Amino acid sequence: MPYCELNGTQLYYETFGAARPDRPPLLLIHGATSTGAAEWGHIAPLLAREYLVIVPDCRGHGRSANPQHTYRFAEMADDLAALIRALGHPRAHVIGHSNGGNVALTLLLEHPDVVQCAVLQAANAYVSDDLRAREPAVFDPERIAREDPAWLEALTTRHAALGPEYWRELLRLTLAETITAPNYTANDLAQVQRPVLVIEGADDPVNAPAQHGRFIARAIPDAELWTPAKVAHNVHHDVPFPWWERVLDFLARRGDDANDALYRLKQRRYRDERETVFAVHVTWESGERRVAGRVLEATQRAAALETLAPHLDTSLQDAIRVLLTADTPWALVNRAVTDLRRAPSDDAGRMSQARLGEAVRILEEHDKWAYVQTTHDGYLGWLHQAALWRGAAAAVQDYQAQCSMWVRVPLARLHTAPAPNAPLLGYAPLGVTLPSAGDAGRFVALRLPDGRVGYALATDVAPPEEHLTPDPAGIAAALDLIHVMIGVPYLWGGRTPFGFDCSGLAQTFYGLLGIRIPRDADQQFHAGQPVTETPEPGDLYFFGDPGEDRPRVTHVGIALGDNGFIHTTGRTWCITINHFTPDAPDYNVWLHTHCLGVRRFQSSVV
Repeated sequence: MPYCELNGTQLYYETFGAARPDRPPLLLIHGATSTGAAEWGHIAPLLAREYLVIVPDCRGHGRSANPQHTYRFAEMADDLAALIRALGHPRAHVIGHSNGGNVALTLLLEHPDVVQCAVLQAANAYVSDDLRAREPAVFDPERIAREDPAWLEALTTRHAALGPEYWRELLRLTLAETITAPNYTANDLAQVQRPVLVIEGADDPVNAPAQHGRFIARAIPDAELWTPAKVAHNVHHDVPFPWWERVLDFLARRGDDANDALYRLKQRRYRDERETVFAVHVTWESGERRVAGRVLEATQRAAALETLAPHLDTSLQDAIRVLLTADTPWALVNRAVTDLRRAPSDDAGRMSQARLGEAVRILEEHDKWAYVQTTHDGYLGWLHQAALWRGAAAAVQDYQAQCSMWVRVPLARLHTAPAPNAPLLGYAPLGVTLPSAGDAGRFVALRLPDGRVGYALATDVAPPEEHLTPDPAGIAAALDLIHVMIGVPYLWGGRTPFGFDCSGLAQTFYGLLGIRIPRDADQQFHAGQPVTETPEPGDLYFFGDPGEDRPRVTHVGIALGDNGFIHTTGRTWCITINHFTPDAPDYNVWLHTHCLGVRRFQSSVV
């Protein structure tokens, strides 16, 4: 059986899988009163498919000796750092559960040189009052002997090699350390430079009440937090396959210095996938490192290579694909509206919509789908290629330059001829602009992207000289147009009178005034000019959770100037009006208490 002599004791360990030249091994650290086999026996073989896995019994557990009769997180961390070195590994990925998570955290802080990255599950950086009050009863040997025969049997059998009554001493030693250590502050954790994944079951009765996982993840730079719902303390036992997938994903993305550097670059500069693409990774192929992936712009490729320079050889194979270049195809939306989806599937979530006559750049194609960037707000998503008319850049830009007639009704009907009974070509939603193709009595001819001509009632569209401007008169006129649509259904991602979401309505309102603003409520909140005085008609109210670091914006409404606002909401599933006045019949206490601020746009910001 494999033992290692270190720090005045014998440490028992087992290994699974084989060492690989492109990745460090995994070191799995068990929790209080457990052993490596009991804690990780079901997980280690899964991880061993891709990694060498080292599973020790910590000092004084299982088959590992405890000559000094001690139990200290710092001492166990010293032992495991020595084990990593003794087995000939410069670094290891360290994964710890519960008290083993505290040992892993101690390793991370006291022996960072041996840690490549860490997964801290059900760990605590400090001893909260609820833990100090809870743990004495949990580790009481008399209570266990009287009330918990299953744990008693586990204690006596797992640690039989250390003596028949050793379990009582182990409980005493464990309790003494658990209610006094660790004692790391947020400033201590802020010094961590290694990649960290924090795991805490949302229903963990030990750690969740004081939100220990959140504290650790917030304090460690660029740490990730996973809190699976309806899972308690033992995440790796309760949901082993999601746990395995989550950990392997973390290791693949951040398990070496080069890929971790790319991750941190993305977090700092390119994390918003609604408006940019940064999916770059380094792989090991035939003994050489290769960088591949996709970015939106060439400047991002340059930033990736600059970031990688300190970590990789200059002969690195570069296979990064830039999506948006001078050669990226142009197209115009040739339908009243088409959905932008999160993935190339009709089942994927709707993120936004593109409207008739709007321009897009086609970044990628997949079967009947196109991955596009909308030029009016920079939003990214997948839409049906059948909704597009492709053209050269000059043709698309010339078409948009001629778009002078704008729709001033919720939906303008487009006929094949200048007659009310002529067949329909389709609809043009409120705010859409199209080129004029001449007058025809009661109708105006409008040129569609594919060259067809649609005839709309002259009263449904307005010429360029009637464009609204962001002055009191223009704002009042735009609000009148929005009022007409009270009762229009709420639609997640919607931007037309077929259905709006809250930010789509705000974006449409400002579009009527000739101002382009970002697509989503949080983007609008951060882009707008803060308003500290009394809100004026047309200003935007934002709602959500103030948060500890920055607000979490989830909703937006358009100010009416009378302490009220018009918005579309999932609470009523339609466009509606609410007021902040408590005695108003349409008062909503949540909206009043969760208003985060007011913003104003006086010019385009996208």
